[in-house]
Amino acid sequence: MERLFPRISLLSNGKFTLPYCNCLWIEDDINCLVDSSPPEEDWQWISDHRIDLIVNSHGHSDHCSRNFACPEAQVLMHPAEHERVVNGEIYLRDYGFDLFPDDSVRPHYLAAVKYAPRQANGEIQDGQTISTGRVSFKVLGLPGHSAGHCGFLFPEQGFVFTADINPDAKPFFAMLDSDVDDFINSIERLRNLNPEFLITGHGPALVKGNISKRLAAYRDILFEQEEKILALLNTGKRTIRDLAKEAVCYDGRLPQPQAVYYIHECMMDWKHLQRLERLGKVIQEGEHYYLAPGQRSVLQTLG
Repeated sequence: MERLFPRISLLSNGKFTLPYCNCLWIEDDINCLVDSSPPEEDWQWISDHRIDLIVNSHGHSDHCSRNFACPEAQVLMHPAEHERVVNGEIYLRDYGFDLFPDDSVRPHYLAAVKYAPRQANGEIQDGQTISTGRVSFKVLGLPGHSAGHCGFLFPEQGFVFTADINPDAKPFFAMLDSDVDDFINSIERLRNLNPEFLITGHGPALVKGNISKRLAAYRDILFEQEEKILALLNTGKRTIRDLAKEAVCYDGRLPQPQAVYYIHECMMDWKHLQRLERLGKVIQEGEHYYLAPGQRSVLQTLG
């Protein structure tokens, strides 16, 4: 635990260790936990304290796995996230396990990510201000990673808790309700806010210096991935599964366990293809995707 400001502490081990995340602990008139999957050592400390309120950035288990352990706490999250935190089958569906089934993975996935159902008993919405007494923060709708993904602006302290928008990582958008256009717009929203620093949900938490430039580079990863997908279509890769074998979103190599990350790759490639269709660059025919007329010559010019 690291004290950042009076009443606000960071719970983090500085590592990218799923299914855990960086969290904020606000010790105030209302004791508040912002996301609830801190590293084990921080959880052991925090669990000895009264937790009145949990505000979740979204409903992925690496951000809300300890909600169930706080039965007296009020749990708030965006309504688009409510359904998947109470039903494991919906959680699996939303992660693409029905679209890209793998019977070797599905029976073990929920336990591996420490999925623990707990119903949210309140909502947060973009623009809402949450006060714990002497600390107040504002909800920022930052969809794209998921439909209800939110960040939190702490105006007096000058930072934004950005959850799964992390300029020091790769964009991740592997849900049924993920959307690449939304992700791009959310990144731009953060750039326009021009905060003094960010606190991200994974890895080294504090992002300071050149924030706008770093967010722009993070956004540009999405554009680069789409150029690679277009190039693969040009070589004859036609299906989502064919594209996923190339691991575009993972720099050509799927992490371990590969079976899980293959499903994530399928979902993210699909989300890119949806955007490319909207842009008129790709045409879908059944399970096959093709370059739109004229797109091949554009690629040749770029090459």
